[in-house]
Amino acid sequence: MDFRYKLPQKRDFYVKKSFLYDSSARLGDPKKSARRGLDMRQLIQSTHAYRLLKAERAENRLNHTYLLVFDDARNLRSALKEFAKLFFLTPEEAAAEAGGAHRSFSSHARTERIDALIDEESFADCIILPEDGKKFSVEDAEKIREESALKPVEGDKKLFVIGDFAEATVQAQNKLLKLLEEPPKDVHFLLGATVTFPVLSTVLSRAQQLEIPPFSIKEVTECLKRLYPHAADTGLYAAASGGVVGTAQNIFEGGYYKDLVESAFELTTSDPFRLPAIVRRAGETKYKKELVSLLRLIFRDALILKTAKINGVGQPGKTGRSRAEKYLMLRSETQRLYNISEYYQLGALIYAQEALSDAEKQIRFNGVFPQCLEICMAKIMEQNNK
Repeated sequence: MDFRYKLPQKRDFYVKKSFLYDSSARLGDPKKSARRGLDMRQLIQSTHAYRLLKAERAENRLNHTYLLVFDDARNLRSALKEFAKLFFLTPEEAAAEAGGAHRSFSSHARTERIDALIDEESFADCIILPEDGKKFSVEDAEKIREESALKPVEGDKKLFVIGDFAEATVQAQNKLLKLLEEPPKDVHFLLGATVTFPVLSTVLSRAQQLEIPPFSIKEVTECLKRLYPHAADTGLYAAASGGVVGTAQNIFEGGYYKDLVESAFELTTSDPFRLPAIVRRAGETKYKKELVSLLRLIFRDALILKTAKINGVGQPGKTGRSRAEKYLMLRSETQRLYNISEYYQLGALIYAQEALSDAEKQIRFNGVFPQCLEICMAKIMEQNNK
């Protein structure tokens, strides 16, 4: 889709530009964006972290080191590129974008060229490491040390962008730490990480953190609609994603959603005697986060139906459905959700959210998934039997 940008000249003519480089802001008209939904790039640009970095660039007070925390392994590299582009705006350009002011054609042409080169990972003053699909290594850190001694090619600064730094070894992190402690003049670092606990505390102390929290289900749904215009059930994929677009993409493209749903319902309808065997089967999945997200959704929807019945609003209306059903995320599984709401007590359904949050934390800290899953479900069942 193309938009047109009016040049700040006396003659009244227009020039076509990509919607990603709007004359007032890269997001373009926020009202139009809200109506049509945002794609992944626009979602990144709508975050508080992105606006914060843009404001710091506009005020010409960039730090030497930033750490972007974004729990989306699939889209982290792309997000880092969007943030990297801000470093190469002039303060005036950043201020104009932030304020929605017009920019000259030459300014647009310059930033559009640099943005395209950064997307292609071929801009001389923006070095992105490691190679896509690899982990940051000692050799990469040594390359940065050598490159940082060289002057920028085009502008007045050089930026080193590092992929998921949480996957880097301690040796590689320590190698880079020496540069972070005494950064060369006009050299900046933009590190990415899906989580922060594997990052050395000495690195964390020298980086300003920028965090992108999970997106809302609505935002992920609209983004999926933009990415996959003909896809059905995007809301279900979004609901199971935990607010992570990359997870929703993996669910959609992997075609394993139905299998995960069956595993999740089998776990919730189990009992202490059958649980170990079911956990062994379900625990073999590669999609651990997605399974836990589905369990959370099932208990959430069952809680809605349970509270509706307790409050006397669970009776079917004129449409044959109760008012509570319109708030369910897993509407296609309504009957099974009713069964679970009947099986579990209110206290157990409420407790399930807390137990699943604890399980997610343990899994994130490299806990054994089947063990974490079994303990979590056993606690929920124990709560249900009180």
